[in-house]
Amino acid sequence: MTTDRDKMLDKIKKCLALAKSANEHEAAIALRQAHALMREHGISAFDVEHSDIEEEAAGAGAARRPPSWEAGLATRIADAFDCDVFLEAGYPCGRWVFVGPAPAGQIARYAFDVLFRQAKRARVHYMKTALKRCTTTRTRRADTFCEGWVMAATALVDGTGGNAATQARIAAYLEHKHELRTFKPTNRNAGRKLAERDYGDLDAGYRQGKDAQLNKAVSAPARPALLG
Repeated sequence: MTTDRDKMLDKIKKCLALAKSANEHEAAIALRQAHALMREHGISAFDVEHSDIEEEAAGAGAARRPPSWEAGLATRIADAFDCDVFLEAGYPCGRWVFVGPAPAGQIARYAFDVLFRQAKRARVHYMKTALKRCTTTRTRRADTFCEGWVMAATALVDGTGGNAATQARIAAYLEHKHELRTFKPTNRNAGRKLAERDYGDLDAGYRQGKDAQLNKAVSAPARPALLG
């Protein structure tokens, strides 16, 4: 939805474009108008330069420390679409916020929503079938299953990540707009050596993850952070 501020930013950008005119008189008038609008509406040069960067939020699975497989899904998708992602803590569940130039942030959020729903369904089914008798290790092993699922499913994401200039702009935007800190996702395998059955869970997840479904139209030009 276009806001009044968005409309004003567009007007300012048009004035700044006219300020590059070869006609010095027209250029000077356009530049003065742009500066006047910026002062009147409290819009900075930084706001204008980064006006195309958007924030798109998707529901997380925990308030502050989602499992590592979920964080991996969010991070891999953000990387694929030349976005960044951070966790906004909240109760009962936080939000993954994808940040990038429009429409990349929106597409990344959509891809996460779709794959996250499928991952949770696959996890529940695996717990009810392959892990139904594993009362003490069920949750941990289901996490391992999901790690494999995410590795395979994110291969479906047809993104164009890796643009250094875009990443630099996003980093500047985040530094200007948010006070972020790194966080450690919940890793239920931390400090233990994986056993043969753990690798079996990982492999089962990978095989099922290859059957994940994502709209083929989803395409767009390291560790997540935490807000709150």
